[in-house]
Amino acid sequence: MRELRLRKLQETILRNGSVEVDSIAQELDVSRETIRRDLAALAGQGLVQRTRGGATAPGGSLTELDLTVRSTEHHAAKAAIARYVATHLVEDGTSIALDTGTTTVEIARALRGRKITVVTPSLPVINELAGTETAVLVIGGLLRGRSLGMVGPVADQTARQFHCDQAFISGPAIHPDLGLMDTDLDGVAVKRALLAQASEVYAVLDHTKLGRSAFTTVCPLSELTGLITDDGASPASRNQYAERDLQVFTAPVTEGKP
Repeated sequence: MRELRLRKLQETILRNGSVEVDSIAQELDVSRETIRRDLAALAGQGLVQRTRGGATAPGGSLTELDLTVRSTEHHAAKAAIARYVATHLVEDGTSIALDTGTTTVEIARALRGRKITVVTPSLPVINELAGTETAVLVIGGLLRGRSLGMVGPVADQTARQFHCDQAFISGPAIHPDLGLMDTDLDGVAVKRALLAQASEVYAVLDHTKLGRSAFTTVCPLSELTGLITDDGASPASRNQYAERDLQVFTAPVTEGKP
């Protein structure tokens, strides 16, 4: 049980950037003293940095988590973003690019069966659209197990062969000064190739990704047409991007629910 708790505690810190003892103790249903001991153990291994009242991720930048872990996080927000994209932005007869990521998988699910063309390096996106009237152009390359996406020079070169009307690019972080960021160094080149070939480029990130930083910049805000997030983002958080002349679209999480 302690091993599982330590793993969940570490994943939470890497995903969110930091934790507070009181809140994480309540979430994991253990005492604050237990959490303090767990944080001390993780810090002793160099996996987290202790702070007054909690801990932060080492280095202050997000670390990549497996797709299976990310797919369960903030699902309602990602589904809301996908509904917004399918309803308000994508028209039948157009071509779109979807990169690897859990939010783009939700977009593929929302667009399943639509008469559009989708260019993607993502196996989960391909699986969502297979067997429907949606045309899929698959970007080949080296399969990366952590993201289940194609990477490498072959994928990069293939991605540059297709011009799409729109590209929807996900990521673990977007910063007002640093731009759209990612931790998947292998996949960044493919993301850059997809957005470079699209007429419109939208960053699709749930509210927890706003204001964060990661290891490398995919593109500056000036290369984005817009940012699509969910209504969990505060007005102040959204305004940081609007003030930099980036159009911000807000997807209501409760839309479509009874």
